[in-house]
Amino acid sequence: MAPAAPVQTALHRLAPEAKVAATLAFVISVALVPRGVAWPYAVDLALLAALAAWARAPLSLLARRLAIEVPFVAFVVVLPFAAHGPRVHVLGVGLAHEGLSAAGEIVAKATLAVLATGVLGATTPPAAIVAGLGRLRVPALLTGVAALAIRYLQLVLDDLGRARRARIARGDDPRWLWQARATARGAGGLAARSLARGERVHIAMLARGFDGRLPVLALAPAATVGAWVAALTAVLPAVAASAVAAGGLR
Repeated sequence: MAPAAPVQTALHRLAPEAKVAATLAFVISVALVPRGVAWPYAVDLALLAALAAWARAPLSLLARRLAIEVPFVAFVVVLPFAAHGPRVHVLGVGLAHEGLSAAGEIVAKATLAVLATGVLGATTPPAAIVAGLGRLRVPALLTGVAALAIRYLQLVLDDLGRARRARIARGDDPRWLWQARATARGAGGLAARSLARGERVHIAMLARGFDGRLPVLALAPAATVGAWVAALTAVLPAVAASAVAAGGLR
């Protein structure tokens, strides 16, 4: 059976710099939602759901993106216990109302930001995102580091997979706790090899005339006025919700 054709929607074809700018505007609007107001988060979530459905973004991709925030959001669990003020009892445990509110807002903002980047990643190749950042006048040093990181992250993951398969072929089982020392030793060796590879690549780049600037990628036409209007209009509900919520507290 022939592989399925890649999804191509109007959101996929939109210029990458317009999508990056719209995503940044969305994340900033979510971050600026004032404390004590929850309804803008519902607007933001509905907007993301509509965009994800329009782009036919895989739910598995968005779920993997959400897994990234788990180690960071886990720290907010202590807020209901550490905060002071009036307390509510949940299953016999006293929790600070202020801490619960703060923890909920942090989780909501982090989740919406991660989902927004997930929609961006589902509709825009990583190289196109880097090219869009360059068109937005992000310093060349940052875009160069990002481009190289995207390229060599996959190489490192491939090396890690080969090392794991080699260990299993030799009778090792990395699932058990007593194998942690061997796993750490292998990770250290992989880090050393990656550093050596990076040095060799840098020397090869210098030998080919590298002057600190990577070539500009032309992966898509530059954004037109219509593309800018479409991208910024798509996130207008989130911006408006944040502005109305902030104005209502004055």
